[in-house]
Amino acid sequence: MSSTWKEVQQAHDEKRCELKLSGPLFAERIEKNGLDPDIFKITHLNFLEISKTHLKELPVNIGQLTNLTRLVVSYNDLVKLPSEVENLKKLKFLDASHNALSELPSGLSGLMELMSLNVCSNQLSEIPALNENLKLVTLNICCNKFSALPVSVCDSNLIHFTDLIANNNLISEIPAEIEQVGSLKVLDLSENQLIAIPGELGNCTKLKELNLKGNKLKDKRLLKLVDQCHSKQVLDYIRSHCPKTNADNNKQGKSKKKTKQAKKAADVEEVVELLDELKILHVSDDTLKVVLTPKVADVRPYVVCCTVLDVNLTDANKLKKFISTQTKLHDSVCEKRTAATIATHDLSKINGNLLYDARLPSNIKITPLHRKKEFTAAELYTQLNDEADALRKEKKKTHIREYTNKPLYPCLVDSSNLVISFPPITNSEGSKISGDTKNILLEVTGNNLNTCKKVMDTLLVEMLKLGLNDPATDGSNGEENERNILTIQQVKIVDEEGQLKVVYPSRTDIQTDNILVTRA
Repeated sequence: MSSTWKEVQQAHDEKRCELKLSGPLFAERIEKNGLDPDIFKITHLNFLEISKTHLKELPVNIGQLTNLTRLVVSYNDLVKLPSEVENLKKLKFLDASHNALSELPSGLSGLMELMSLNVCSNQLSEIPALNENLKLVTLNICCNKFSALPVSVCDSNLIHFTDLIANNNLISEIPAEIEQVGSLKVLDLSENQLIAIPGELGNCTKLKELNLKGNKLKDKRLLKLVDQCHSKQVLDYIRSHCPKTNADNNKQGKSKKKTKQAKKAADVEEVVELLDELKILHVSDDTLKVVLTPKVADVRPYVVCCTVLDVNLTDANKLKKFISTQTKLHDSVCEKRTAATIATHDLSKINGNLLYDARLPSNIKITPLHRKKEFTAAELYTQLNDEADALRKEKKKTHIREYTNKPLYPCLVDSSNLVISFPPITNSEGSKISGDTKNILLEVTGNNLNTCKKVMDTLLVEMLKLGLNDPATDGSNGEENERNILTIQQVKIVDEEGQLKVVYPSRTDIQTDNILVTRA
């Protein structure tokens, strides 16, 4: 093996079980002299990756690596896989994604240990039958040219099969046999050409994640649910309203079952037509962002923000209730500001993006809420301590002691260098909300990210209940149903290099069955 690549030589000499050849260096070697044939003499390999190399053909000698359990040949220019892959009887994971494959070798059907097959982003319109691959768990065929979902994976014998990813194809129909996949948990058929969903899909009782977005469904109510609701609500509707392909064989249903289905259908309709709604707008290049500096890590490391748009605070009673709600949350979920602190700001009073920083107390200048005089953080901290002692409210203001031994204090600063927040002590009079406020920036800081998100979730739900927007009217059967609707703009938290740290609200935030959460 004297002429072999040094990486191949090393793997052979050291009897390594893994070999990874990926990137421009190997792409250049392959372009000049082809793939090193000695790779296929290292028969003890159980993991081989050849990726991002523009490899056009995988040698038939791949069949000699009979101990392979993982084979990755992604991000190349392969137009086919050699039939010799059928010799890889121990193969569990095959990743041939991001190539130019137009067909797969039929021998894949004989790989009885195969658990995961990823062939996304190719030119495939069909795959070999996989109903005998009894250990199959995951199949990813997204971004291909499938016009139909492979029926062979809709088999009751595939008891471990949980994930089927088939988005961005040309699929126009879901086979009724899908109901036989009792173990299915994830089904992604987004961005296809489906116009109807068979009721049989509702029999997949373990299905937790169903994505049907980007299809031109004829059932407009289902289309709305798909765009706005959680998978459970979509599945409830499918069970109740979508006809089964094999309906003629199942006409005699029990009356109790029909009653339950009707009730579920009514519940789903109520979700869309009656529940209060949070509309989430995705972050864009023009939306406000917060830059996080490393110095806050030892002081108060986490901040979560979002903006609430088009509020109506002209009703003094509503404004008072909103402020009262924040006070109650500070005493409860915020644990008297020790776990987290809420701050609200009038977005129109903020200039540019924000910086969440930690600075020397003498370098932080802020005009606290309800005061006219500007203080340094050091002066304010000392005065508040004195006031708390004088009023004997130490137990109620334990947060004031938080920075006793800290050299730096946290602050949120806009691009004009206005300090709008000094958590957990106060926010600024300069960015205070009022009856004229139209858009609110919400800020939650703390020492735990999940706690900050939980507090923000709770705050948004409480704001929704208060009806801080003008009530929306959604007509139904000639009657008007008043709902509260809040529009929330996502805000990104990034580090100084621009790398994303947090975006709120993300898809995993505000998970509740009591309100409708839609995402634009």
